Amino acid sequence: MSTEDVNLADMAGHSYGITSDPLTQFSVVFSAIIHDLDHPGVTNAQLVKENTRSAQIFKKSVAEQNSVELAWGMLMGKEYEAFRACIYHTEDDLKRFRQLV
Repeated sequence: MSTEDVNLADMAGHSYGITSDPLTQFSVVFSAIIHDLDHPGVTNAQLVKENTRSAQIFKKSVAEQNSVELAWGMLMGKEYEAFRACIYHTEDDLKRFRQLV
């Protein structure tokens, strides 16, 4: 199949809806930006071995879960209220955005 034979409708079926859903697109970008927030520079296995506070809370994917938790807390701050209004408009959108992240 050549690139000329591929159309956008076909691509949407192979991208899990990312190409057609702005909230999903932003969730991917947001997740990439926050991925290493507060990363201590060691593996998750090491964090668990050292029994860090994050390891006690999250159990697995420790550094990643910590990054999401910190970023989410920041995003929910009053200073980001206008920014959040650009991301979601309903409680269902908020829940979906959180699940995607």
